[in-house]
Amino acid sequence: MKKFYAFVAAALFSVAMFATPAVIPSDADLAAYATKTYTMCIYNETACNDIVLNGTYAGWTSSVDEMLKFQAVEGFEGWYVVTWEDETGAEAKDGGVQAKPIQLDGNGGFNWDYQLGGDAELIRGGSTDPNKPTMNPNGNEVDIKNLQPGIVVIEVKSWKNDPCTAVYHVYKVTLVSPDCNEEDFVVPAISGGFNNWAQQAMEMNELKTAERQQANLPGAVFEISFKAAEGSEFKFRSSEEWGKDWSNELKEMDEELGEWAGFSGAGVVEQAENGNLVLGETTDLVFDLGDPEKYSWTNCEKPEPCDETPHLVVISVKVPEGAPEAGVEIIGTFDSWAGTEMYVGEEAGWYFAVLNDIVECAEFKFREAGSWDNEIVDAETGKGLDNIKFKNVKGWGVDDTYKGDPCYWLEINLSDGYVWKANYQGIEEIVLTEKARKVVVEGQLYIVRDNKLFNVTGVQVR
Repeated sequence: MKKFYAFVAAALFSVAMFATPAVIPSDADLAAYATKTYTMCIYNETACNDIVLNGTYAGWTSSVDEMLKFQAVEGFEGWYVVTWEDETGAEAKDGGVQAKPIQLDGNGGFNWDYQLGGDAELIRGGSTDPNKPTMNPNGNEVDIKNLQPGIVVIEVKSWKNDPCTAVYHVYKVTLVSPDCNEEDFVVPAISGGFNNWAQQAMEMNELKTAERQQANLPGAVFEISFKAAEGSEFKFRSSEEWGKDWSNELKEMDEELGEWAGFSGAGVVEQAENGNLVLGETTDLVFDLGDPEKYSWTNCEKPEPCDETPHLVVISVKVPEGAPEAGVEIIGTFDSWAGTEMYVGEEAGWYFAVLNDIVECAEFKFREAGSWDNEIVDAETGKGLDNIKFKNVKGWGVDDTYKGDPCYWLEINLSDGYVWKANYQGIEEIVLTEKARKVVVEGQLYIVRDNKLFNVTGVQVR
């Protein structure tokens, strides 16, 4: 029996030795390929499709045509190499060059699920900053980041999901979405590695929603069907916010902590370490999340009861320079958006109005008297002010006496950072040239020009 155990141990040891490449290319072996600033050489014996490199050099694109493909290293079986010039390193996350190998699917398509797994090993190469490791764990995958110029050699022992052994299904997902108030109505969307985390709106089944309403059940019903592989990760979020940020996602109440936490799957699917949901063998998935006490959306403000007690309000505003000759008015729900004249104050730039019967949740804005063509807008973006609620203005709740009645005195200073729409100069249009190009950093679109980073409105951010 001891001999048998010794044989098994030896066999396992030999398998482990076989799993590691016996011959590793040296920098001299790779010199013929290292024709540019950065060279990445990887080993993987399980790849069945082409391997591409995605990273800051391509703005983390989802287009295969914009990615570089690895080529086989002559004389070294299982080794692949790619070389590139990084053009966005200075603007990359954490200030370093980032890149990661990703295997294409059987149709030659790109899928984030097929990036390298979490057991990759850095054999040679290093970081631009000793405090920022080159191999950076992130959930189940590994980022190859903060690379220094030269040659980096990596053993890719596995893929996050293996396209060579992938099992595909057509999944049908039914979501009973928690209700919001009318202002924050959410149209859910679902997205994941199977569609490169792009928008894929869910279609509402009005019949089922009507049935729920008739039965006085909360929530609205949405459905979608799509093809994906087992192990694919996904999330729910609002389609209306797509492309802006990832802030409006499904949340569930953590009863132990008494606070909102990331949606865990509600017992329908598993949750990955990074918080994403994971598709499994079950293809008909029903998420009944209509209970607003248990489920919500990140940006879904719960309607708070408003004090309907009417108040006399004296409101003053300091407007941007160049106030319109026609005058300034306050306009809002309290006057059915008809417009109420404001009087010139004693100090330059200040206007005031005396308003009767104002409740705390009434909303308002400022504009040129009689014209929406000239309201107060953000000086950088040209976007008009969002509606303001009286209760959210600093000073609300401080009672005073005015003509013998309870009175609120409110002051708003809009002289800095805002302009009148008629005076808004706009942003010089960015002309894309060989030295100016579009990039995507952390999911946001930017323009790189003269080693400077601009947002899409032309404002320099770095």
